[in-house]
Amino acid sequence: MRGGCQLAARFHSITDSLSTVSDNSTDFYHQKTDAELLFFVEHPDYYQPSLVESARRELRRRGVAPSAPVAHPDPALLASSMEAPSSGFRTGPLTLLLAGLLLLSVGVYYYLNQRSEAARELLRERAATTRKTPPRLIEVATAVIPNYDGAVVRSVEQQFQRVPAREQAAAKKADMPLHQYRELAKRFWTAETQTEYVLDQARQNKLTTALPGHVETAATAWGQWNKALNYSYKFSPVMANHLDLMTRVANEQQAALNDLLIVANNPQAYETDKTRKRATDVGDMLSGLLPKSPVTGRPYTVVVRRVRL
Repeated sequence: MRGGCQLAARFHSITDSLSTVSDNSTDFYHQKTDAELLFFVEHPDYYQPSLVESARRELRRRGVAPSAPVAHPDPALLASSMEAPSSGFRTGPLTLLLAGLLLLSVGVYYYLNQRSEAARELLRERAATTRKTPPRLIEVATAVIPNYDGAVVRSVEQQFQRVPAREQAAAKKADMPLHQYRELAKRFWTAETQTEYVLDQARQNKLTTALPGHVETAATAWGQWNKALNYSYKFSPVMANHLDLMTRVANEQQAALNDLLIVANNPQAYETDKTRKRATDVGDMLSGLLPKSPVTGRPYTVVVRRVRL
């Protein structure tokens, strides 16, 4: 009897223990929120099947329908995908863009550097060529009448020396006639030297495109002479004779320039009987002022005229 009583007592003790465990298990699920229970159901791979089933029953008791379990990838595959590659580059769009920009930058830098180096080499070659090549003097035709200022000053003095000493003294004493004479002679020889140069070029058949401009320049110089003739002068006999010769030469030379301008604008031979006779007459008159031309250095020819009696 005593043994039977001990067996019965032990049975009741085990029963009470199971009841306590069952009550505690039920309380565990009752204390969980719907979200927590749903997490158990939706992730069955993380928990024991009995725990998942108990969570599902509790949800049904609460009237909450559990969703389908979430499929989890194979842990081996997950570990493989998370494994960092041992070598190589990422090939995403941003990586490719950055790589392209880097390559483009390198290419542009190389191209610009090559061009810069080529330019420097070209400059070095040009500098070397410039140093090695001696300068060449190129003769070109001038379109300007030579300057005869010095010749004009000498011509005025030489002409004045042909005035007798008595007349020179009187002119210096009166002052005004001397000043007028020198000014007239200066204007005359300024125009005469330019005209002799232009006519000599024409006689040598040097009818260039600059000729019309030269004719105009000489004609302008004669214009200054013409203005001076608007006044009257009281000179001694020799000085008055010089004024007459200068006036006659000025008229002939201005006529010669007009004829030459026609030739310049309509190319043709300049030398004719008319131009040769005029040149002879002008030379004869100039011989009364100077012995030779300040331009060509050739003597002015005196015309000898024979008169029958």
